[in-house]
Amino acid sequence: MPALPPRPPALALPIRTALAALLLACAPLAGCGADDAEPLDRAALRAEWGQWEASRDSLFRSAGSPLLPADRAAFDGLPYFAYDSTLAVPAALVPTLSQDTVRFPTTSGELRPMITAGHLVFTAGGVQRRLEAFQTLDGGPRRLFVPFRDATSGRETYGGGRYLDVDLEPSGRYALDLNRAYHPYCVYDPSFSCPLPPAENRLELPVTAGERLPTAP
Repeated sequence: MPALPPRPPALALPIRTALAALLLACAPLAGCGADDAEPLDRAALRAEWGQWEASRDSLFRSAGSPLLPADRAAFDGLPYFAYDSTLAVPAALVPTLSQDTVRFPTTSGELRPMITAGHLVFTAGGVQRRLEAFQTLDGGPRRLFVPFRDATSGRETYGGGRYLDVDLEPSGRYALDLNRAYHPYCVYDPSFSCPLPPAENRLELPVTAGERLPTAP
């Protein structure tokens, strides 16, 4: 594979034992819905989001920033939607049995291999929804990679979609905070190679949460 610029943060290596535990947690499937999860601690999620936002801005100010040199001097923080507590929702991971390797198209034209982990089921906007979740092959934290597009894509957010990183939970139950949706690095430097969300990860609702494009003057 030809050398590529640094990728967006690595997301996860498949952990078979963890997914086996998730399969047990989600059996039978009828008992693995998100709606019967314990109530979320929304105050804690809001505080954690503030820390996440600060860490993102700190990263963009650091030596490893994806910003082009000409943009670094003027950087004063990433643009975000206002925090929306209704877009932090309980979710359940329904694991895949096959753990197939899929090849994601990217903005550079290469195909990036990833492992299917299953799909996250949650309710947003009064409708039950699902997003396919994946794990990368390049090591790193035990996380799910959830790329998606929504009704803001190409308007208020990058047309190529946004990403969510979700720490693996042995129970298979998650607090899915869409306020942590972030743009891939190719938004700031087109030399980065960024995976594009699969067609099934298109949400019909506008996810007015997380990172957004700068507001036009």
